[in-house]
Amino acid sequence: MHVPFDGGAQALNAVLSNRVDFHFQALPTAMPDVRANKLKILALSSARHSSAVPNVPTIEESGIKDFDVTLWAGIFAPRRTPNEVVSRLNREIEQILAQPDVKTSLTDAGAEVKPMSTAEFTSFVRSEANRYDLFIKQEFCSRLLYGGCGGFGAAINLLP
Repeated sequence: MHVPFDGGAQALNAVLSNRVDFHFQALPTAMPDVRANKLKILALSSARHSSAVPNVPTIEESGIKDFDVTLWAGIFAPRRTPNEVVSRLNREIEQILAQPDVKTSLTDAGAEVKPMSTAEFTSFVRSEANRYDLFIKQEFCSRLLYGGCGGFGAAINLLP
């Protein structure tokens, strides 16, 4: 059964209070409760292990083939932002992520630090959009407004 929540924090609290049995949570936000022995990670949704929890199996290792869903974060700017500004932001962010204390903090929390050039990030976002296109059309549209969205384009038009 799917139990909707307003966000990850509310869903995580529902697991911690035994109101739901399990939930897919971002590793960095789960780690404090894992370290406090309040939460047990059953499996990782990514295809690779995490150095933060090296002994936790992946979902694929647990028996579900080709399961690889990874949470990622990126910084976006408005479409017409000048290239010089985008390049400078990218350089500054890469310098911050390269700082040993920042990298260690993120890695210890379960995040994988993988800076990219703007071209690499653009390509990555396109590949992720293509990868999840069918899933979004089948799952999102089939459940939107109790019975479909009249096609993916209609669903996008409903978003703010």
